Amino acid sequence: MSHVILINGKKQSKLSVFNRLVQFGDGLFETCLVVDQKLLLAEAHFQRLEKGAKRLKIAAIPRSLWIKEIAKAVYMAKLDKAVVKIILSRGETSRGYGYDQSITPTRIIVVSKAPDLPKDYSLSLCHSGYATNQLLSEIKHCNRLEQILARTHLKTQECIMLDPQAQVISVSQGNIFAFKNGVLLTPGLSECGIEGTRRQAIIELSRELGVSVEICSLSVAELLACDEVFISNSVIGIKPIRQINEQKYSQHQLTTQLQDALNEHIHKRKNFSLLKPKKGFLKGWLTLALALLIAWSVWANKINVVESTVYQLPQGATIHSTANSLKQQGLVNSAQFVVWSAKLLGVSNSLKSGYYDIDKNTSVLSLLDNFSKAQVATRQITLIEGQTVQSYYQSLSQHPALTSSNSLKDILQKTSAKAPYDGKFWPDSYQVNYADSVLSVFNRAHELLQEKLSQAWENRAKNLPLQSANQALILASLIEKETANQAEKPKIAGVFINRLQKNMRLQTDPTVAYALGNAYQGKLTKKDLWFESPYNTYRHKGLPPGPISSVSLASLNAAVHPLKSDYLYFVSKKDGTHAFAKTYKQHLININKYLK
Repeated sequence: MSHVILINGKKQSKLSVFNRLVQFGDGLFETCLVVDQKLLLAEAHFQRLEKGAKRLKIAAIPRSLWIKEIAKAVYMAKLDKAVVKIILSRGETSRGYGYDQSITPTRIIVVSKAPDLPKDYSLSLCHSGYATNQLLSEIKHCNRLEQILARTHLKTQECIMLDPQAQVISVSQGNIFAFKNGVLLTPGLSECGIEGTRRQAIIELSRELGVSVEICSLSVAELLACDEVFISNSVIGIKPIRQINEQKYSQHQLTTQLQDALNEHIHKRKNFSLLKPKKGFLKGWLTLALALLIAWSVWANKINVVESTVYQLPQGATIHSTANSLKQQGLVNSAQFVVWSAKLLGVSNSLKSGYYDIDKNTSVLSLLDNFSKAQVATRQITLIEGQTVQSYYQSLSQHPALTSSNSLKDILQKTSAKAPYDGKFWPDSYQVNYADSVLSVFNRAHELLQEKLSQAWENRAKNLPLQSANQALILASLIEKETANQAEKPKIAGVFINRLQKNMRLQTDPTVAYALGNAYQGKLTKKDLWFESPYNTYRHKGLPPGPISSVSLASLNAAVHPLKSDYLYFVSKKDGTHAFAKTYKQHLININKYLK
């Protein structure tokens, strides 16, 4: 049989004049190739059809129904190689452009014998080109008057269609490509033209072969200057161009390479749908059994969680113990499915112990994949600058993703940090595996602190009155607690450096607050300023014996690169900034101005 036509699943060829396809070309179509019962690049065709239906707001048709009717038509046609045209019409309405939103679409399947094709093609310029319309670009709508006009006076096998700016878009029945200096060029289709299913595959295959791809504007002159030119569509595949007008092309090496790659690609199992029409009672039972198996697999593949949870896969767990554990905890519907799936995936002997995230989007298959690849649950832990180790310990020990059975004292003694410990741990965000220890975070933070401090000290300014990197860290902690204003940090550092050089007491309030510890109530009194402690910089000259908090990079940089000035005093302006003074007299004026 040369061709078969199905309309809404029934063999017929008459369509009502009130069908919007007849009245307005209101519909979409796909032209597919079937070889030996295989619908080639089926996924790409259905994706484009669904994209077009969404764009034109035509009710979607289930893929399963299309496949069923295509299989029926191909079986009836008894053709080993056939061209299948899928047409989706919006449906029937009375005259007028408007339509009821609930209109039922019309499905049309046309199966024809595949044509004999030439080895290569010659091209000319079409007499008509494209109009631009972003809503109609890329999809295959049924209004193809542009192509009909383009081919009206066709004297070659194909012709090149241009957009209103005279840029190459395509040929009348396919996409166009060219090689220039080994780079694959093809026009962009965002304004007009059709996004061919083979076009997508060609672009992906080219990149896999290491060929650079440029989707670009392409003039006729630029096309003529290329080394190789070829065209493609779902029926012809890839065909080289031997001539455009008077320009001849004898080189087709890269085109031939892509031809071979595309032919191999479209016949891979994942890239076609096998059309197997029902044959009798047994076939029906087999189909039903398969449907039930698929339904059971979908059910068994489901993970039963309402909210995200963490599952522990213990050391030495087998696939059987793991499957039973998941079933006992109610996380899976079938332990047997877990075992079968693991063996099918080849991961039953490669489970990695650890803690794993499970959420409502997790499936049994994805969970087994995580188990085999040790894609354990991770969390982001953040240590904020300006804090003490006691504050860090409280935060980390209360974090649900971390474990700790040690006191702060025990943990600090197990790190490589030396007492006093405040300021010896770098504030940052750390990614940790679920159930990591608090100690591991402290170790990483101390290692990063040493790295940052060493780098800062090595690049310090010259002639600083600081004897060691540790003194720079101490100074940075004073700056950190004095201000959160990034711009002022070097200026405040400069004041501290000036006072150290003049052997003046630093007299910074945060050291007193630190010395008071839990006795500090948020506001210092004159009595507090004389509290006896080596950290009290009102009573003792020089830097305190250790940092009073962790430091930010800005404070550390300020400590080793202070701003040179004559300022010896500063006072808070209560707006996040400070007033600076060179003399004590001016300092008193600032105090009266901003604090009283």
